[in-house]
Amino acid sequence: MEIEYDGGIHIKGTDLWLDAEVGKDFCFISHAHIDHAAKHKRILASPQTAKFYHHRLGETETKILKFNKPAKIRGAKVELFPSGHILGASQILVEKGGVRLVYTGDFKLRRCLTAEKIEVKKCDILIMESTFGLPNYVFPPRKEVVKKLTSFVKKTLSKGQTPVILAYSLGKAQEAMKILGNFGFKLSVHSSILKLTSVYQQFGVKFKNCYRYYSKELKGKVLLAPPWLKNSKLIENIPKKKIAMLTGWALDPGAKESYGTDEVIPLSDHADFSELIEYVKVASPQKIYTLHGFPEFASHLKDLGYDAERLRTTKTPYRLNKELLLNYDLFKVL
Repeated sequence: MEIEYDGGIHIKGTDLWLDAEVGKDFCFISHAHIDHAAKHKRILASPQTAKFYHHRLGETETKILKFNKPAKIRGAKVELFPSGHILGASQILVEKGGVRLVYTGDFKLRRCLTAEKIEVKKCDILIMESTFGLPNYVFPPRKEVVKKLTSFVKKTLSKGQTPVILAYSLGKAQEAMKILGNFGFKLSVHSSILKLTSVYQQFGVKFKNCYRYYSKELKGKVLLAPPWLKNSKLIENIPKKKIAMLTGWALDPGAKESYGTDEVIPLSDHADFSELIEYVKVASPQKIYTLHGFPEFASHLKDLGYDAERLRTTKTPYRLNKELLLNYDLFKVL
């Protein structure tokens, strides 16, 4: 198997690209966050991701593949399975020439209320995200994160103020809706979030106590809005408010000051450092390429005894076969 990386991953000998940043003839879309979804002529995606993709980027020819349903494409066999990132987010297993390659896309091991439970498959080659690939990024237990969120809302409402929760409109916003709605809080939800939430509802995810945002109907409610509205008149005109940002970067020193909010809460849809390591141990690959996030993560894996490196743009494709993968010393020499 040969792979090349140039603004996306190409499986040589096929027309398949993985999460390419610019338009391709045929590309796997792991999920519909804009940093992973460009406009392509034809895409491969889960049913949920296809819906989000068409909503955000318009209709395009689509090969829909349900989880754990292997299919043949020209030159290889492929299979999608859940990444736990957001609803419908997928990893892909590509089998070619007796080699099993897994590309994770964005993922997390922690369970949440609005995404499928992640699966981890054994593989020879692992191409994985490393967004939070430094040891200082270990998130608190989910119960603590939920308590911090609900306590912020409860305290703000008790003072007659409006809690404003900033969360990305696809994924994190729906998780916040589910958490707060289940606790009985009434939510006023911005339309950009509600439009994407309709796809969740089509796939059976139900929400409680959620209402469309109206400026005159905020009393006693939580306003849920995307971060880009933080400095808008919509939020500035709320007379009494406290603002919280939901982000994994809440662990950074001075995060509140950086985001200009009253609180930052580490609710993330990415794996933290410990989850990244745990994933590798379960997948047990012979070769690992890290992608996105901190390049130092590959060094951490090397210290643990793994053959790992940062995936880099190169004119020469990465060539990988069973003989090389099973002979680590030979591979290092080459």
